[in-house]
Amino acid sequence: MKRVTILLAAGLMLLAAASLPITRAGAQQAAITDDNLDQMIASAKAPADHEAIAAYYEQQAADAKKKAELHRSTAETYRKLKLGKPVDMARMCDGIAAMWDKIATDDSKLAKAHEKMAKAAAPS
Repeated sequence: MKRVTILLAAGLMLLAAASLPITRAGAQQAAITDDNLDQMIASAKAPADHEAIAAYYEQQAADAKKKAELHRSTAETYRKLKLGKPVDMARMCDGIAAMWDKIATDDSKLAKAHEKMAKAAAPS
């Protein structure tokens, strides 16, 4: 009987030790990517979920600002070259920069909205 108890206790300890990494992995916040954004938004409930989404959008806004600046700089380079018609490349770059500026603004608004959602989801 004593031997069965020892074996049972050892088996339970092994089972508990084997499930520990799974428990920890499940508790970690998944990184938000372009591929899982829709899923993360749909399942967001906790403040940390919305904070992670807000951080994703903040990074997207920062990236968009860099792209807008790149195209503004490129537009100036084309203006200095005075290539002119038939294709006004400087004007095209200005348009692309404006598009990235709008994307940056919208991403910032999405980040702020998720920050508000995080505060609203926080326990009182």
